[in-house]
Amino acid sequence: MLKVEILGGTGEYGRNCFFIENEGHAILLDCGIMNNAEKTPPNLTKDHVEKLDAVFISHSHIDHSGALPMLETWDYKGEIFMSKMTARQLKRSFKNTKIFQPATIEKWLRVSDYLEFQWGYSGHIVGSVWYKIRFFEEVIFFSGDYVMDSYLLNATLPQEDGTKYDLALIDSGHIEKQINNLEVLQQIKNYINEQPSRPIIFPSSFSGKTADIASFLFQHTEREVNIDKEYFSFFEDYYNSSENIRTPRYEEILKPFKMDCFRERVESENAIYFVPEVNEWKIEELLHIYPTAIVIFTGYMKKDGYLKGLARNEAQSKQFFYKTHLDYLDTLELSKTINATETIYFHSPLTNIKTTFTKLVEKRRK
Repeated sequence: MLKVEILGGTGEYGRNCFFIENEGHAILLDCGIMNNAEKTPPNLTKDHVEKLDAVFISHSHIDHSGALPMLETWDYKGEIFMSKMTARQLKRSFKNTKIFQPATIEKWLRVSDYLEFQWGYSGHIVGSVWYKIRFFEEVIFFSGDYVMDSYLLNATLPQEDGTKYDLALIDSGHIEKQINNLEVLQQIKNYINEQPSRPIIFPSSFSGKTADIASFLFQHTEREVNIDKEYFSFFEDYYNSSENIRTPRYEEILKPFKMDCFRERVESENAIYFVPEVNEWKIEELLHIYPTAIVIFTGYMKKDGYLKGLARNEAQSKQFFYKTHLDYLDTLELSKTINATETIYFHSPLTNIKTTFTKLVEKRRK
């Protein structure tokens, strides 16, 4: 019988880490830290690590992988499974990392006599995956961070083969929202077209959202799209992952996008700039050069800081929200599709261990 210990990730946004024990053996699903100033770790202990047979990492963001050094601290000797792109994106390598290749998608991969898994793309960032895990006689589905309607990325689901899931852990990061990403992209494009003489600045992150918005605007506006150099290797990962990209957008968008956006260029009054949001000084510098520029925000705002102040200035900023997790309807749809005996919703302060599918449906009716 499965015993689940949540070491982080439910009732909060970050440090996703789930310890699952069965018949004296254990696995870990993600190993993240909180993306705050303190980088709060999960409630992982040496006792947990000593029981582990395998660790499964869904993607490279630190709230899913940032606590991996803790495993080394406690001399973890088992295997750490992740996709090829996730391994590439991590800032360091780890002993016993086992990388599965694109050709193995949705095939059973054997770890031991009692443990095997399948994987598929989750649409959150290039290389992000979900897992279907057979652990002794029980079957687990772990969504990782999941986006159904990424503009660029495929998001797959396990093949319908009659599997009965005993446990599902499902992303509910945008449970409070109902968003159509393509509609948001169209709204952003229309707004930019209404500002023909004003530069546009996107404070951005190393996320699927940045890749989606930048490539969409490259395809659907006449403006020059200026990508900060810090993003070049990130977009290179997209270019090198054709199997993870929606057909035919790889040929139509990514190839010409790479040729155009990765070249050296001078700043332009009519350009669209994608700048790392952590480098506030770069944004401030651009606004000094182009005082009429508009800053477009596309997600949650930090509680304080320079960007928060900018967001309050309605004359110089605009806010949209582009989905990077499952929203309310997506969460219901995925829950219904997997139809597990028990479901745990994670990645949101609005869901916790007591949140059930029935309660989500009741919330919708209200």
